[in-house]
Amino acid sequence: MFGFLARRLIDAQERMTGSSADYARDLHAGSPGAFWRFVISTTSTRYVKTLPPEVYCVAGLAALRAEDCGPCVQIGVNLALAQGIAPAVIRAAATGDTASLSEENRLAYDFAHAVATGDFRAEELRPMIERNWGKAGLAELALEIATVRAYPAMKRALGYARTCQRVVIGDEIADARPREATA
Repeated sequence: MFGFLARRLIDAQERMTGSSADYARDLHAGSPGAFWRFVISTTSTRYVKTLPPEVYCVAGLAALRAEDCGPCVQIGVNLALAQGIAPAVIRAAATGDTASLSEENRLAYDFAHAVATGDFRAEELRPMIERNWGKAGLAELALEIATVRAYPAMKRALGYARTCQRVVIGDEIADARPREATA
C-alpha cells in the first residue's frame, strides 16, 4: 500500500514541477523509510502566510542557486510561474540579477543567498528582514531556505545532479549558474 502511495506522490510531484523525480523513485527503492522521512521533512516547502509570495519565491530561488546549477532551479522557476510570479522577477532571481529586483525582493534574495552560502552578511541583513516582515517572516524565510536546499543535496547524493542545465523561463533561456561557476 505504501509503495502505491509513494508512486502516486512521485507522479504528482513530476506533474507539479514539470521535472523528473527519478531520484525519489531510487530513494524509495533503496529505503522506503528514508523516502518517507525525506517526504515528511520537506512537506514544509511552500509554507507562506506572512511573506508576499514574490519575496518567498525570490528567496527560494536564491537558496537554490547556491546549491544547484539548473535542474532544481528550473523546478523553482516552474513553481514560481505557476504561482503567478512575474517572469521578469523570476528571471532576475534565477540568474542572480539583483539589480533588476525591487528593494524588498533584493533584501530577500541577498539574505537567502548569504544564509545558503554561509556569508556573514546574513547577520547584517537579518534585522532588516525582521523590520520588514517580523519574526514570522524571518521564520518563513528560514524554513524556505533550509527546505529547498534539501532537494539538490539529495539529488547530488543519489547521483542525479551531475550536470548543469540552462533554465527556461517562459520562452526564454537563462543562465542560472552561480557567477563563480561560469568562469
